[in-house]
Amino acid sequence: MLLSFIVATVLITLAPGPSMLLVIANTLRSGLGQGIFTSLGVVVADTMLLCLTVSGLGALVQTSALAFNLLKWFGVAYLAYLGVRQLCSQPSTEDLSGAEVAKQSPFKQGLGVTLLNPKIIGFFIAFFPQFLDANTPVGPQVMTLGPLFLVIVFLILAGYAMAANRVRRWLAGAQAQSVLNKSSGFALLVCGAAAGLTTR
Repeated sequence: MLLSFIVATVLITLAPGPSMLLVIANTLRSGLGQGIFTSLGVVVADTMLLCLTVSGLGALVQTSALAFNLLKWFGVAYLAYLGVRQLCSQPSTEDLSGAEVAKQSPFKQGLGVTLLNPKIIGFFIAFFPQFLDANTPVGPQVMTLGPLFLVIVFLILAGYAMAANRVRRWLAGAQAQSVLNKSSGFALLVCGAAAGLTTR
C-alpha cells in the first residue's frame, strides 16, 4: 500500500500544473535559489491545505458553493496577475538584484498559487482515503502519509528547478528571455482560464 501511495504521488506531482510552471519560470528568470523558494511556498501551502482537509474544513469548502467559488476566483485572479506581469516583464541578461527578488517573493507566489486552488482540497479528500486502512486508526496513517506526500512534492519540484537551472545559461540572451517571458506568461494565463472553468 505504501509503495502504491509513493508511485501515485510521484505520477500526480510530475503532471504539469500552475505550481510546477511557476517553479520553472522563477528558476529560469532568477536562478535555482528562487525556484527552490517557490517550491517551499508550494509545500507550505500543501501542508496548510492538508491540515484543513484533515480537520474537516476541507469538506466544508467542497460542499459550500460560495466558499469554493470565492477561492476559485481569487486563484484565477492571482494566476492572471502573475501571467500579465510575466508578459510585461523586460528581458535582462543579468540576475535580478536582491531587492527585486525580495520584492517579487517567489515563496509567496508558490504559496498563493497553491492556497488559492480549491481543487487541491478536493484532491486531498479523494486521494488519501484510497490509501488508508479502515481497520487501523486513521491518525497515525495520516501522520505517515502526509509528510511523505509533502517530501515527494518538494523533491520533484526541486528537481524541476534544477533541470530548469541547467538550461538557464542558454536562455541568457535578451531575445530568448523575451520568448520565455511571453510563453510562461501566456501559460499562466491559460492555467488561470482553465481554473475558471472548473466546477466542484
